Amino acid sequence: MKFENNKGIFYFLFAVVVIGSMVVYFKIERDKKLENPNLTDLATEPDLLMNTADRSFQDRKSLTSIKYLEDAIKMMRLLEKDGDSISTAAIEVAIYDLEVVESHIKDEDINTDLMYEAFADAMNSLAFASLRVSEQFIREGKEEEARITINHAMDHLQNSITFARGQQKEDEIRIAAHLQRLIDNHLDGDITQIDVVMAEIDSVVKAHVIQ
Repeated sequence: MKFENNKGIFYFLFAVVVIGSMVVYFKIERDKKLENPNLTDLATEPDLLMNTADRSFQDRKSLTSIKYLEDAIKMMRLLEKDGDSISTAAIEVAIYDLEVVESHIKDEDINTDLMYEAFADAMNSLAFASLRVSEQFIREGKEEEARITINHAMDHLQNSITFARGQQKEDEIRIAAHLQRLIDNHLDGDITQIDVVMAEIDSVVKAHVIQ
């Protein structure tokens, strides 16, 4: 009987150690993500949230759409902490536009063209910010980190194409193709080409800022 009791205590202590180790592990992993979210799957989280917000809106679930949109804005604010003053300014403009959209949805007078324009520009701004981060990584000789953030920029651009309309969509496709060529050519350490892509993105965003 004593042996059985000791055995039970042993299993209990073992379970406590395993659970404790898992909690510590997940906390460390979470802290790593928050330390540099642009290097993790958090980088494209706003894209997913905006896509979900759109689906909810199409299903006439306005409150759900607003919730996902608010979550997207919160995530963008987290990502902008990882950038510099220039990329932060771009994201702030996008956040303002999303807040305008949110206000219109709440008032039930939303123009879908305005909403999709804001979504596309938000993803453009995130692409711009990702490229700013990758540019710095290239200067520091951190090739793997640069590759990750450049790929995130491409993800943002591809997602923006799904929302863009008319001339903006054509501009988005052209810019994404330009960035893809850079990726295919492995950049060759030429950060001036990243500057060109960022200027193209900036031009498109500024042309569609919601007044």
